[in-house]
Amino acid sequence: MTYFVKYLPVTTGNSTRLYTDGRDYCADLYEDLRSAKKFVFLTGLHFMAEFGLIRTGKPSDAVATLAQVLRQTGERGVQVFLLVNQFWRDESEVITGGHPIRAKIMKAGELYGYLPETLKLFDSLKGLKNVHCRTDIHPNSDIFATHHQKTVVIDDRVAFLGGIDLTYLDGDRWDTSEHTARHRHVDRTQKFWHDVHLRLQGPAVEFVRDNFLQRWNHGSLHTIRKKSLNSYEAWSQHIGEDPRHVAVEATQDRRPPALPPFAQKSVLSYTYPADGEEPAAPTVQIVRSMPRKDNWHRQKPTWNTNRSDEWEHSCKEAYLIGIRSANKYIYLENQWVADEDIWAELAAAARRNKNNPDFRIILMVPYEGLFAAGLGSNQELFIGTEMEDVIKASRSPATFGMYALHQHDRRSNVQGQIYIHSKVLIIDDAWSLIGSANAGGISLEGVRSGRDEPDTELSAIIHDKAFASAFRSKVWSEHLGVPVGPTYDVHDADRFRGLANKPGGKLRFFPGYDNIKRGVPTWFPESLQESRDPLRIDFAKQSRIIPSLSRDLLASGLPPTLVRAAFTARVVPSVPPGWRCWYRWHCQLHYDPTEPSGRDPRRAPVYLKLRSLKYDRDEVWNYSDQDSVYIGKLSAERINAETTTAVLGVIRCRVKILPLDEGPNDPGPSMVLQFECMFLNDRFARGNHPDFVRR
Repeated sequence: MTYFVKYLPVTTGNSTRLYTDGRDYCADLYEDLRSAKKFVFLTGLHFMAEFGLIRTGKPSDAVATLAQVLRQTGERGVQVFLLVNQFWRDESEVITGGHPIRAKIMKAGELYGYLPETLKLFDSLKGLKNVHCRTDIHPNSDIFATHHQKTVVIDDRVAFLGGIDLTYLDGDRWDTSEHTARHRHVDRTQKFWHDVHLRLQGPAVEFVRDNFLQRWNHGSLHTIRKKSLNSYEAWSQHIGEDPRHVAVEATQDRRPPALPPFAQKSVLSYTYPADGEEPAAPTVQIVRSMPRKDNWHRQKPTWNTNRSDEWEHSCKEAYLIGIRSANKYIYLENQWVADEDIWAELAAAARRNKNNPDFRIILMVPYEGLFAAGLGSNQELFIGTEMEDVIKASRSPATFGMYALHQHDRRSNVQGQIYIHSKVLIIDDAWSLIGSANAGGISLEGVRSGRDEPDTELSAIIHDKAFASAFRSKVWSEHLGVPVGPTYDVHDADRFRGLANKPGGKLRFFPGYDNIKRGVPTWFPESLQESRDPLRIDFAKQSRIIPSLSRDLLASGLPPTLVRAAFTARVVPSVPPGWRCWYRWHCQLHYDPTEPSGRDPRRAPVYLKLRSLKYDRDEVWNYSDQDSVYIGKLSAERINAETTTAVLGVIRCRVKILPLDEGPNDPGPSMVLQFECMFLNDRFARGNHPDFVRR
């Protein structure tokens, strides 16, 4: 059995500390930064100066912000090196709507002010000669790719890694297992946050440190400053209307400040995994995703002995290795699960363990998918066929389940999804993976057809039965709301299915899975079972349009882009007996057919015809019984002919609920559901979008 990536070293003698949710991580980071003596290395997708590490509601919290703690650390003479991702060299074109996909990412992901917030942190640390702040631009940053690692290394003594960024953008990462609004900035996104991080001490720290050294010495580092604007530029960027719309310019730094010296070790001094050998002691291996670059040979650490590729993809190999070893259970908790090879291994694991009635596959993902986090797509659109494959390979409906979380903090009257941002995998109470790499998309292989420019990622494989058992027990207890013991019990795994969609509970079936699963009824609240008046039921609260991309559509030979998507109006809870739903659909886009880039949202809307998915006809503009539609060939060809990149579109469905003996023209209660997405030109999608390049 293989448990590790063959060409990377493994280490023993490490101590580990697990963090589920941000509060305890931030508290330990605060103490470790205060005790730093020599150096601190930090990497992240984003940092914010006022991000509070300690939140008690007391005045002392004011000196426990990230900026204050880093400044205090620098004032003690500690060398501080801060390396922050920079999305684009110039955000002005995004602010003014010059790039549709980037603008969509910034709007949906609340990334307006991303670079100005970075500048604010850098400025707060000015004047300290031993504090060095730089941004790092990914070689494929023109559309999607980022430097996504989230690490801290202190004095070669301790390293932190995982999924938590020290920021509020797109959601406050500081949260507790109770997921309440107390001490949190939920006003920004109306969602709670679940994440996982890891603290390491021991030999594994060296590899996290080396990753920082190579990125700092050989990355595309930049200094940033406020950009001077003439009157026209200031007007066009709306400077002054929104403090987040501050123009920032970046200048490449080809000779960044020197790092402290570290001794180079021979490759012979490292230990590499042996085939088929189960470790006798707890073992840690650091894995990464690193893009191909012209200077990859300089960025590549000496301990990476892979000679066959000019980029690193060990994060993906780690996911596949873990799933292939499973014979009891697979628990995959992840922000983004879209990699086809990972889904294929999940289906293979279900088939391999078909004679084991207690084998379980549990996936925990965001309810709204990555669409709510900034990427202009929704993951449930792309994984319908993959979910179907796992369901078909499973022994029974109990084998595989896919879930999400929702919270209603009644004390503050704030409610929303508990956003799953963690990137973890637990196998058989023996093997764990924790880090920054999502299970698909740009985290593992990148966006272009070359598949060699992923986000920079860093994760850790931990082969330790005690750690994996405690990890599963802790995270399952939090999600299920009941104590879960340290010994794996299939009855605990089955509680996910039993508690999902129960009134007042946190657990939900993931909508895409809920739409295709077999043998599990749609939730219908007991309190409403006797009601026959739909006017008393708040259908609009949970009803939604669910996208899908079926195998039949893919097999049709037409472009596998968003314009070939199907959409289903899901009414929740179920309509009471004696009533029925009528559906009226339309699709609306804003673009200028005379301007192929489709960049004019002020234009009158363009309406496209939708077709019934069941009968393949286009009479769905008027009320009908068709709850599922798709965008037909002529509409797809029109978008491809009139655009070159992407345009924003909205799918809308008016649902009317009437007694069985009444028709759609009769008066009655109705609601409007809508689904917002990007419609991509086929050629553009095939070259740039992570979910299409491998179709």
